[in-house]
Amino acid sequence: MISGNDENFGSVHSDDEEMLAAINTARGSLRQFLDAFFAPKENQRSFLLKVAFEKGEQREHIWLADLDLVSTPPTGVVANEPRISSLEYMQRVPFDPAMVSDWMYYEDGCLVGGFTTRVLRASSRSN
Repeated sequence: MISGNDENFGSVHSDDEEMLAAINTARGSLRQFLDAFFAPKENQRSFLLKVAFEKGEQREHIWLADLDLVSTPPTGVVANEPRISSLEYMQRVPFDPAMVSDWMYYEDGCLVGGFTTRVLRASSRSN
């Protein structure tokens, strides 16, 4: 799971061009994630999706683990401490696939995907 001190600790404006590009890259390459998720190789593990959740005016992108992509709607377990009060760490939640904003998994110990994570890490190093 991802600790509450991971990249979701920081926030990004909804009009941040670099973040929007990362989200578009993730959405455009989601097939790579799905192919690996449904037929993982021995060296692939820790499949996560980042999904936007909304409550009123509040929107938060949350990493989900322990994914069930066969159920309708698909579900996942909240993998970081959410700020939205209707969600809890380790809670299984349904999600709208149209709200996926990133994906990641590890292959041979290296991060695959994680496009928004890379942007957040780069911006935290420059601050």
